[in-house]
Amino acid sequence: MMRIIGIIMLLMVSLQSERISADSLFALGNRYFRIEKYDYALDAYSAILEQVEHPDLYFNMGNTFYRSGDVGKAVWAYEKGLQFSPRQKDLNHNLDIVNTRVQDRIEMPQGYFFIEWYSSLKNQYTLQDLIVWGGLMILLFAFAGFFKEFGILDMVFAGRTQIFFLILTVVIHGLALDKYWELSDREEGVVISPVVNVRSAPVDRDEKVIFRIHEGLKVDIAQSQPGWFEIILLDGKKGWIPYKSLLKL
Repeated sequence: MMRIIGIIMLLMVSLQSERISADSLFALGNRYFRIEKYDYALDAYSAILEQVEHPDLYFNMGNTFYRSGDVGKAVWAYEKGLQFSPRQKDLNHNLDIVNTRVQDRIEMPQGYFFIEWYSSLKNQYTLQDLIVWGGLMILLFAFAGFFKEFGILDMVFAGRTQIFFLILTVVIHGLALDKYWELSDREEGVVISPVVNVRSAPVDRDEKVIFRIHEGLKVDIAQSQPGWFEIILLDGKKGWIPYKSLLKL
């Protein structure tokens, strides 16, 4: 009954508009969070997702899931927020905290330091960030050529400056292209069930269980079938888990 009353209150936030504004719902969700009515807060935040996505929204959802003890969904919410704002300190800080509650510790195999560093660099920027920076490097390269052509800068200095911006242009556009391919071809998800049996085939039989994973683990999605995802872990292990045990990013 109380849950129904809470939902009715959501619908009465704005009497002057047929559609409840995202700002009103966000404020309502924050009020529920402050008085520790976490289910109601999540109702308000979830309603906003039907209108708009924003890193602050996912940040608050992550905090609410975490306070509710729902580690898997907290990881999912913080990871979603980082897709929109990968350098936001609060999101990264809270994700680090909630990851200490994740039971599975899967490390990248030794000898892959450069890959880990490159992935970390790429993940600090959105595709839009890289496109903007790439465009800026092209513009600076063109300015350096203009200054060189008209003798505004020393020929040697201008030439070296052009080479510098050309290298940055190639590197940034390479990162942008890789980011685009990743967003187009790669699917990830977060485990939200407390314990999940990973099976060798999309069949619900005990003899098919090959290992177990726990909530909060981030995985790659290789493919899907009705009711099932095939996942790949960071260490290369793969298998099938039920569809309902994972939220896609």
